[in-house]
Amino acid sequence: MILPSSLYGFSRRGFLGSAFALGACQPAAQSQTPAAALPPLKSIAPFPVGTAVQAAHLNDPALARLIVAQASQLTPEWEMKMEYIVRDDGTFRFEAPDAIAAFARAHRLGLFGHTLVWYAQTAPAFERLDEGRVSFAQAYRNYIHAVVGRYRGQAVGWDVVNEAVAEDGEGWRDSLWSQRLGAFDHMVLAFRNAREADPNAQLFLNDYNLELLPKKRVTFLRLVERLLAAGAPIDGVGTQTHVAVDQAPGEIARTVAELAQFGLLVHVSEFDVSISRGRGLIPNRADLERRQAALYAEAAEAFMALPAQQRFAFSFWGLRDSESWLKREDASDTPLPFTASGEPKLAAAAWTQQIGR
Repeated sequence: MILPSSLYGFSRRGFLGSAFALGACQPAAQSQTPAAALPPLKSIAPFPVGTAVQAAHLNDPALARLIVAQASQLTPEWEMKMEYIVRDDGTFRFEAPDAIAAFARAHRLGLFGHTLVWYAQTAPAFERLDEGRVSFAQAYRNYIHAVVGRYRGQAVGWDVVNEAVAEDGEGWRDSLWSQRLGAFDHMVLAFRNAREADPNAQLFLNDYNLELLPKKRVTFLRLVERLLAAGAPIDGVGTQTHVAVDQAPGEIARTVAELAQFGLLVHVSEFDVSISRGRGLIPNRADLERRQAALYAEAAEAFMALPAQQRFAFSFWGLRDSESWLKREDASDTPLPFTASGEPKLAAAAWTQQIGR
């Protein structure tokens, strides 16, 4: 697929030049911020701007204000996953996702469901299911109906199947779901059950490292083809886009363009750019932040290059650095568009510049 020349040409170099100018007078150890205030991200984007949240985050007034000001859509970071919802006795709890949904309603924000079926999570209640009382397939359907149905009419979409492709690109991941319902069939069933539960929600296949591992990306694309051929009601594809500053230039753009080939909705679903994971041989903090900003710019420009009808949303995996999941690996990492105090960073300026062109 041919990519727009601007992704590798003048516009990218032009931004990089301004980025270096902005960073030149900054101390290397400090996080950079743009010289001028930026407009709210959602105010310039002709598509929903999302962010991941936990229910506890909403108790922080400063963060709550930042979310309302900058974002137009919320994704529960983990509290709509099975590990939260399904108790050991098989009953369900919804307190935290309900709180996020209520916040979204109160502030007129979209709600995106994440995630229904994930190889990495298996509730003990499913592992010890008594099939003399209910079949595994029926329990699977009941779970999807209970979760999707609860937010029917509010959730704009769902990550129905998450991270299905093996990391080496050799087929699909093994899981309890694949073992009991079939390696491919469990995915088709998940999409069909989700469609039954909410006919109006947009349904996504979501995965990560598609930018980093070309073989995995090819396998992901072939899986999409097979799901479509099987009649699975898949509406969109999600690329998490958790990348690091050593990500090869152009691969984010190439990934987004290749995902668009099916005419489906495209969701940049969990965007962040780790500095710590890609630090390598680049010790200078200012250089690392300029590389980070360049990747923010590339992702924004690639998303804007999509046909407007395919731009589902661009979701950051958090807004402030202080809430990033990557802090658990390295407390010094700063992967998100805003500082811990809510100030926009060079990365936010880069993203905004490309979206507003």
